[in-house]
Amino acid sequence: MTRVRLSSYERGIAEALAGGYGYTPKAARELVVEYIMVVRRLGGYEQCGHYAELLDRAKRAGLTPSQWIQRIIEIEQGEARDRGIGEEQRHYLQTK
Repeated sequence: MTRVRLSSYERGIAEALAGGYGYTPKAARELVVEYIMVVRRLGGYEQCGHYAELLDRAKRAGLTPSQWIQRIIEIEQGEARDRGIGEEQRHYLQTK
């Protein structure tokens, strides 16, 4: 198995899992490694505890990392297609 080097932020997520969600340190690290693509894709803008909660919920719900990544991609593609306020809405807002 390839050994993944966790950043200090990612180690913080593992510590939050172990401290607040009943994981052993080893199991917490393994969970972060399992979802490492998701964690890195999300970018680390939230507190470690927030991502610990998300990973725990995803694991309990049976949401695989690849399913989570696919959902992120779908959301990003939807945002790229969003053309903003439509002409009817723009007209409505201007008349208010």
